[in-house]
Amino acid sequence: MTLPDGPAPGRIPLYRTISDGIIRDIRRGRYLEGTRLPASRALAKELGVNRATVHQALQVLKREGWIETNKGGGTHVARRSAAAPVLAPSPAWDRISSSLLSRIVAEAAGQEPFPDAPFDLARLAPDEREFPAEEFAAALSEVARDGALLAYGSPFGYRPLRETIARRLERRGIPADADAILVVNGAQQGLDLITRALVDPSDPVAVEEPSYSGALALLRAHRARLLGVPLDASGPTPEALRAVLAERPKFLYTIPDFQNPTGLLTSPGRRAEIVEAAAEAGVLVVEDAFDADLLVEGELPPPLAALAPGLVVHLGTLSKALFPGVRVGWISGPRELVHRLAALKRIGELTSPPVLQAALNLFLARGGYDRHLARTRARLKARLAVAHRTIARCFPAGTRCEKPLGGYVLWVRLPEGVSGRELAASVRGEGVLLSPGADYVPDRSDVAAVRLSVARLSGAELEAALEIAGTHARQAARRARRAAGPAGVRGEEALIGI
Repeated sequence: MTLPDGPAPGRIPLYRTISDGIIRDIRRGRYLEGTRLPASRALAKELGVNRATVHQALQVLKREGWIETNKGGGTHVARRSAAAPVLAPSPAWDRISSSLLSRIVAEAAGQEPFPDAPFDLARLAPDEREFPAEEFAAALSEVARDGALLAYGSPFGYRPLRETIARRLERRGIPADADAILVVNGAQQGLDLITRALVDPSDPVAVEEPSYSGALALLRAHRARLLGVPLDASGPTPEALRAVLAERPKFLYTIPDFQNPTGLLTSPGRRAEIVEAAAEAGVLVVEDAFDADLLVEGELPPPLAALAPGLVVHLGTLSKALFPGVRVGWISGPRELVHRLAALKRIGELTSPPVLQAALNLFLARGGYDRHLARTRARLKARLAVAHRTIARCFPAGTRCEKPLGGYVLWVRLPEGVSGRELAASVRGEGVLLSPGADYVPDRSDVAAVRLSVARLSGAELEAALEIAGTHARQAARRARRAAGPAGVRGEEALIGI
């Protein structure tokens, strides 16, 4: 050991400094319980101190219970009682971790939680200041008086809520049945259950390209082989979709309503093509309808589950339109599969909280959700308009961005040669958070795109944030044109493809 750094000499006795150093070595696992310490002569020589000083340090360690001395047996690290902390190093986590945990940790490497920033265009989560917290709290207080709701519930979820969900799905044309609905802790848990139930390592899974980053990370963690299907203005491209389905993936994961990250609303005709192609190939479709309630103009086409209920598993949630902390989503689909997923869910968590589900059901039944949804849609429509207008004004020539008909996100395709990753990194220094397009492609390669979320900023804040992002994007575009040489030079005032 070496003498630790500490306060100036004279304030702490040297023997105390030595004893503290040995304690530190014991805590770090250099000396394990029952192991013999070096002889006092050797310690004195190693530390360059008087042997008497080492004896004083050992007396302190013995008095405090860190060491034991046996006649003729030298000095050993004490064996602690069962009530005391175990003095041993932590297990070698890399040795004992499962391959799944190792993949999840690797997936998360370098991804830090969203920091506080003045302009958050990254998080796809509604602003907490807009939650109907008081109205929901009243419903929660009311149902919490029922002791039965504080006990274990069914793994399928609170039945009255399942019946309410079934009625809402039926209004969208889905022939839903409360007995074929499984309440889950958000759509993310629903997708995880489906993946755990169906996917073994190396199994193919078809995904849109780009697609929701959380789904891609989950599928990679389960070692699925991702088959990307490019998108056009109407949805997944038919030729690519049929080619991918010919490989017989375990399922096709699709987001037809305000797709994440593009904001695309899959056209009615393309929806019919998707289910026809899946039926011909005998491939299950997992439809993620996480944003379906956030239409702000036009009409919402029928969901895939309404077109082919025996072929489609429908995922829904209230996290995005209401608030994510309650963690209530659902799986609706073929009864046999839903019941198998319920058995899998029971193994992992027994049940979801009945009291929260009962409060949410009361909130829905009394119209609280629909009133909140009307306010949310009005704000969202204005924000999407501001964001689209500001992108057209501030971003460089060659930028392309479609204005979504709902949902929280806009997909900004940058001029050729502009890195989405580099743009996201450069604006972060000015307090603007955006999501690079690389997060949404199966192989995580850099792409000339970023995703913007309007969920958390007001109109004025959106304008200020996008002006900053536009300035950085124009600078990046100029650098890309210079790097491309004369053939890459274009007029600075060329129209943006909006």
